[in-house]
Amino acid sequence: MRINAGGLSELIVGRHNEVTTLKAYIQMGQHCAVVGPRRYGKTTLVNTVLSGLKKDHLVITLDVFNASSIRELCMLYIDAVYESHGVSHFIKHTKDALLDIASRFSLELQDVKLGYDALKEEDEAILIQKTFELAEVFAQRFHKKAVVFFDEFGDMERFGIDVIKKMRSIFQTHKHTVYVFAGSQASTMNTIFLDKSNAFFNFASIMKIGTLEDKEISTFLTGLNIQASSLSLDASALIQTIVKGHPFYLIKLIQESYIASLLRGDTHIQTEDVEKAVNKILFDNKSFFESEWSKINAKKHKGLILKELIGVAIK
Repeated sequence: MRINAGGLSELIVGRHNEVTTLKAYIQMGQHCAVVGPRRYGKTTLVNTVLSGLKKDHLVITLDVFNASSIRELCMLYIDAVYESHGVSHFIKHTKDALLDIASRFSLELQDVKLGYDALKEEDEAILIQKTFELAEVFAQRFHKKAVVFFDEFGDMERFGIDVIKKMRSIFQTHKHTVYVFAGSQASTMNTIFLDKSNAFFNFASIMKIGTLEDKEISTFLTGLNIQASSLSLDASALIQTIVKGHPFYLIKLIQESYIASLLRGDTHIQTEDVEKAVNKILFDNKSFFESEWSKINAKKHKGLILKELIGVAIK
């Protein structure tokens, strides 16, 4: 088991209900929007579900955050579509002759031409049309259902409402493709999917991702073993109390507690290791806290903000 935290994590703690729900939505052909704060494991959750579908589905994943323009977004999408059929870095190969590409990747010439023609398109509206039809076309061509995952979909707002409307008009005609969207900014995602004036209103079922349940954390910690090291009952209880169900800090605190016990030469993680780990995490994030404090301190109503943060009743 890889006990790593953050964007590269492959570890899911609990989330049985969320995994079951997302699988069911995809099997029913229901588009879905997964909404939750950063570091709550949305990407890991979706990727875990999708990894189990690759045998029978074309799985297409795209992080909107990585695109700085509409054209770059389209290029990333085209690459992802071909990747789902086993063709890595399709765009890099387009400098070669079409027949060479087709023979190298066991594709029909017309399959290569679809992506090639889209990449050569100069008109942005036509480029968008050709690009976002690709998943559906491939699904029909290869007789498989397609699942498209847009991570950080809320970032689409920076490309303008017209692009979002165009995407919706394309997606709503697709019968062989399911779309999964994930986003961290709840207000933005709610505006996109729950505001009746917006193009994606009622297009996808909403899945809210919250903190982990105590029972899920307890079960995970009880069976946890890291390189022959285990948690004492008191250490487990302390970790659970401190993280308050936060997925990222659960794993991060376990990491740092394990290292603290390693430095002591102990194979059991104790409460003193957890306390040292908390101090290290706080120290590592000192610059972030100072930056946030500066922002709060500059606000007109900083007193009210501080009272709200520390739980003081505002009269």
